[in-house]
Amino acid sequence: MLVWLLMITGARRGEVSALRWRDIDRDRSTVWVSRANAETKAGLQEKGTKTGARRRIALDPHTVDLLDSHRAMWRERLADFGAELDEEAFIFSTTPDASRPYPPSSISQRYRRMATKLGLRSTRLHSLRHYSATELVAAGVDIRTVAGRLGHGSGGATTLRIYAAWVEQADRTAATTLSTIVPRPIPDVVPRGPYASIANDLRHQISSGALPVGATLPTVAQLAVSYDVSVGTAHRAMAALKQDGLIQVARGKRAVVVATSSSPTG
Repeated sequence: MLVWLLMITGARRGEVSALRWRDIDRDRSTVWVSRANAETKAGLQEKGTKTGARRRIALDPHTVDLLDSHRAMWRERLADFGAELDEEAFIFSTTPDASRPYPPSSISQRYRRMATKLGLRSTRLHSLRHYSATELVAAGVDIRTVAGRLGHGSGGATTLRIYAAWVEQADRTAATTLSTIVPRPIPDVVPRGPYASIANDLRHQISSGALPVGATLPTVAQLAVSYDVSVGTAHRAMAALKQDGLIQVARGKRAVVVATSSSPTG
């Protein structure tokens, strides 16, 4: 959930560390980012965001569902101790009662270990923020909208300088667009092997039109991160889609969707 939210929102690690359940507006499908945690000699301190800008980020339905599941998990955990989940509780916490936030440095360390284990090219947590921005820019989302989601100031000048792109669309499009680009994580318990579950998830996205003919799939490394599996498992999932005739694979290029239903066999 932590990695997914960082990737979808493009928020900074300190901002995600400071998120409390009161910041999630379930009815409007948004998250309110107004604070950030920073580690100082005096300990963990809450302050304003890096640019001082407060922002409301739109969330896609799938991310809202994941947050609901995450909240339900915390409620069950606290119920075991005869307690209830307070709206002031942190979304990501290191304590049983969710009263203390996950330190920003611990978030980076957690991601670094995962990225190293998966053999990813970059083990920097900031890569998730960069990925969120570049995918939105590549999808044609307006640069001011991207800047707003990232919390950049200067009316988008900073974002434009970093990513050098001009795009047009709206924040709600940004939320739904990124949700279809990034592979959805699989449940903790699945009835089949991990590679088969990943392949089925991608088949559903292809058949539903979320990944239309001509669309490019995430790289094997990106699939491995999103589904928390090995690169080898992600390779097997891609091979299954290729065998079905759904995608075309070429060395050095992303796989491309070539059909919306499996080719007949026999």
